[in-house]
Amino acid sequence: MASIPNPTLAAGLEALKQGNYQDAIAHLEGVCEMELDDSIVTEASQSLVQAYPKHGQPEKAIALCQHLREHPDPQIQEWAAKTEAELITKYPVAAKSPADATGFTPLEDQASSPVNSPLKLSRKPNQTASSSSLLPVPYSPPDIPTLYTPRPRWRNCGRAQHWHALKSPKMERLWLVAIAVAIAFFWLLRVLVEFAMETINSILVELPWFRPFQLLYRDPTLALGITLAILFILSPWLMDGLLQFHGLEPLSLTKLASRHPESAKVIQKVCRKRRLPLPSLKVLPTDATVALTYGNLPRTARIVVSQGLLDQLKDDEIANIYAGQLGHIINRDFMLMSLGVLIIQIPYTIYWQIPQWAEKLKELLLVKLPGARGWLSAILLGITGTVASLSYSIYWVLSLPLLWLSRARVYYSDRIAISTTGNPNGLTRALLKIALGISEDIQISGQTSGLLESFDVLLPVGYQQAMVIGSFSPTTPFEDILKWDCTNPYRYWLIINSAHPLLGERLHLPKRYAHFLKLHAELDLPALIPASRNRAEFFSKLSNSYKALPLLQSTLIFGVIMGAALRGILWMIGKLSDMFDIWQLIWLHNANSFIDACILIAFSISVFLWINNYFPDLKPTNIGTDPDLGDYFATNATLPPDSRPVLLSGKLLGRSGLRNWLGQDLILQTSTGLVRLNYCSYLGPLGNILPQPTRVSNLVNQTVIVTGWFRRGVNPWIDIETISIEGDKPIRSYYPIWITILATVAALSGAYLISQVGA
Repeated sequence: MASIPNPTLAAGLEALKQGNYQDAIAHLEGVCEMELDDSIVTEASQSLVQAYPKHGQPEKAIALCQHLREHPDPQIQEWAAKTEAELITKYPVAAKSPADATGFTPLEDQASSPVNSPLKLSRKPNQTASSSSLLPVPYSPPDIPTLYTPRPRWRNCGRAQHWHALKSPKMERLWLVAIAVAIAFFWLLRVLVEFAMETINSILVELPWFRPFQLLYRDPTLALGITLAILFILSPWLMDGLLQFHGLEPLSLTKLASRHPESAKVIQKVCRKRRLPLPSLKVLPTDATVALTYGNLPRTARIVVSQGLLDQLKDDEIANIYAGQLGHIINRDFMLMSLGVLIIQIPYTIYWQIPQWAEKLKELLLVKLPGARGWLSAILLGITGTVASLSYSIYWVLSLPLLWLSRARVYYSDRIAISTTGNPNGLTRALLKIALGISEDIQISGQTSGLLESFDVLLPVGYQQAMVIGSFSPTTPFEDILKWDCTNPYRYWLIINSAHPLLGERLHLPKRYAHFLKLHAELDLPALIPASRNRAEFFSKLSNSYKALPLLQSTLIFGVIMGAALRGILWMIGKLSDMFDIWQLIWLHNANSFIDACILIAFSISVFLWINNYFPDLKPTNIGTDPDLGDYFATNATLPPDSRPVLLSGKLLGRSGLRNWLGQDLILQTSTGLVRLNYCSYLGPLGNILPQPTRVSNLVNQTVIVTGWFRRGVNPWIDIETISIEGDKPIRSYYPIWITILATVAALSGAYLISQVGA
């Protein structure tokens, strides 16, 4: 059978449907040889079983059924056994033919072949660590992690030639989210400004020769509102200026059309249909695959893409991204997001620039005062490190309200993209390739760039999700990684602090529309499990939240619920005592500080009860040494409290120096992919600012050994127990100790409040 240069499953199935069995077999055999995705190989093999007898080769179909009978999926096994029996009955002569006469070579004889074969169908169900690896059998992971240059193979499923636009969703929900986010953002910004004003004046009062500023005692609401209005008006040009630091350049529509004609046509088509002015197109000279839209009105809107996106995506995929960005302009959600992102750039820019200024100032002072080199450097680093960490903390806090709108708006823009292009599979590939490009950029640069982090809420795919999906995709199928996104019952709770919806759940829309258009979907994702079908299920999940949420969140929720319940009981006792004239207990119904004490004590008790299960002992008997993390990611029922003790070696990626004092950018590059690390001092994240003998950020770009607890959430991570360079004393993380100290302080505070009630 003549081979085909670019075999695809879609072409093979179409040829089989039309009765062109020779071309169908050529395509399907090529897919079985070259494809890494196990589900695609299985589907191609089943189609070959149907095609071989039609082409006069029933013996090959029977031999292939024998291999499919060893497939780990029971349904595939049952189908293969039933089909084999039918073939043997229909073709008895073929069933008696020797196996080598069929032309089908068993897997064991091809173990050294560099391409995929029916080997993947004969894996036993009890295989664990190697079961999700789709690489050839001789492969063994390298001792030193390397950059993942292999890319997953794509189905390249087709697109519709004629289609009906998706029904426009009701916009009320998006508008309500935008209003709530605007109110929350303004309130939070006002609280931070008031706190800063009071802190400055409190310090000035205590200092000699200084007087507090009377202006800082005034209500900042009006001034803050005027400032925000000015920033909103100037936001397009201010954002242009910020992106100039990243090399922002104009991109003409003519230049775009010369390389990507469909993308240019989509922009013109949408703007003409929606009566929008053409947005200003710009490009960033970075290999990271990014796209973002900002402005204050449709006529001042800018759509920015990176050179990496233009280079790594095909024209039809880029067209989907441009259509999605135009969707933000159509829905007007880009205006509030632009203002919010502009404001959070202020503390982030301070955080990013402080280390550079500190280094220059340090060099200047050492030249002027060489005798004070030791103590002067320590003081300078302490002050600048504290300012940088504080600025980053403000950026993180101000970002929180924007996360809700950032998650909600992409569903609306995705619908517009699909309706515009009629290419749902192109959108799926585009989002996955963006994830691959971001992951590759992090690995090449050795850290998360400031562009990816500071503009995260504007990107099509979040950099933290992209880091995982992109780095594990060469060895773990997309469907396995994204299964958790679709089926985990607590995913809606865990995503609350994420800037983007779960990619697996998001890709269900293009999958459904592909089926509606009678197209094969790019991904075979499992059915979505709804958040809660009824109130009973919701309250059941709430009562079991301690089994699903990270320790700190679950104990806080438990503390609030139990504390409020206890307070309600005591309030009722106080009211009944008032009714029955039991004067000794009447005070219980109006002791306002008592509820705080109840919450604090309930929180501390829950920590003491659950902390041992959350941080099990790391023993040689239960620790996984350099496991394939792809298997951990592919387990769809895993939750953060399901601790998996691990010992991993790999290269530590992240920022160095003052930019990483809080440990916000610590990534371990293992032989199977990237995973985020969580380091904590005994005084919590803020304790990382205090002087330390050795900081974890000093180990960046070195090969390290990490012990800790792997946790599966929206963005998987490892809580560090120890991290070290081989032969050196390990640096210990004190997250369990910090939680214990926090619980102890809460218990003592609660006891103090109770003691003051009767005083």
